[in-house]
Amino acid sequence: MQKKEDIIVAVDGCGGDHGSRHIVSAVTFAQTLYPHMHQIIFGPASLADELRSERVDPKRCEFRLAPQIIPQDAPVTDVLERWQKSSMRLALQCVKDGEAQAMVSAGGTGPLVVLARHLLGTLGNLRPALAARIPAGPGRYSLMLDLGANAQCSAQDLRDFAQLGAAAAQLILGIDAPRLALLNVGTETYKGSHLIQEAKALLEQERKLNFSGFIEADRMFRGDADVIITDGFSGNIALKAAEGVYTIFSKVPGIKRFFARMAQPDWLLPWQYNGSVLLGVDGIVIKSHANAGNDAFAVAMVEAAKAVESGLTSGIKDCLKL
Repeated sequence: MQKKEDIIVAVDGCGGDHGSRHIVSAVTFAQTLYPHMHQIIFGPASLADELRSERVDPKRCEFRLAPQIIPQDAPVTDVLERWQKSSMRLALQCVKDGEAQAMVSAGGTGPLVVLARHLLGTLGNLRPALAARIPAGPGRYSLMLDLGANAQCSAQDLRDFAQLGAAAAQLILGIDAPRLALLNVGTETYKGSHLIQEAKALLEQERKLNFSGFIEADRMFRGDADVIITDGFSGNIALKAAEGVYTIFSKVPGIKRFFARMAQPDWLLPWQYNGSVLLGVDGIVIKSHANAGNDAFAVAMVEAAKAVESGLTSGIKDCLKL
């Protein structure tokens, strides 16, 4: 396990919908939330000027020039060849070279997954997936994956996600035998697509997994399962739909907004859960929401530091005997 004072997080300072504008405030807030964190920030020269003007402590935050920015919609087919000096790639390279223990990016999911797999390698033959904590009540959490790394999945991929999720839940949630459930349109035995049915059969054969069957989307935040397994397409839609509903209620007009804020529990605030970890690659990679604000991006950096502190990658290897 890494000592807190040793935790260094490499940051893609150009990814996301806001460019580098939110980075300075996020860096400062992250250092407040996690005092033993140090950052290596990759980005344009203008970002270096902003860091200096805001007097960000250079002993805790090092800037490195990255002249290229990978567009959010960049085709994954040319990411490896065209963007050698991009902030995303250089931050990942920093992890590969051992200068940082983790990296954070709000850039495109496709490029991030491709580069992470290429530079860091994968754990065994398991297919990487994005996993995140989701609220399951006051002070309670579940882990959900995949949230967007894989739009198309096979039943074997879902089994991989279950193995990664179960191992990660032991380290992130501190649960010895996490309950796993497969996201489906119903809980009845024969509900769901051929893919879901095939995945269910595979998971039932994995005696080391505490597989409990299906879970519906309306039970995602109720703590019915410790790990929720789904393909990246469905998982991303389900999570964004939930966030969208929350946003509608938080922005109602007039006096209704006051009562809406009074009624909403603090543990449901979405920004607190920003930062999905790319499980299955040989290093800690955190994907932030592209539209994350200052506070949310800071939380993603803290998630990276916590993953390092928990010994996430080595712990998964030990758990899965890789």
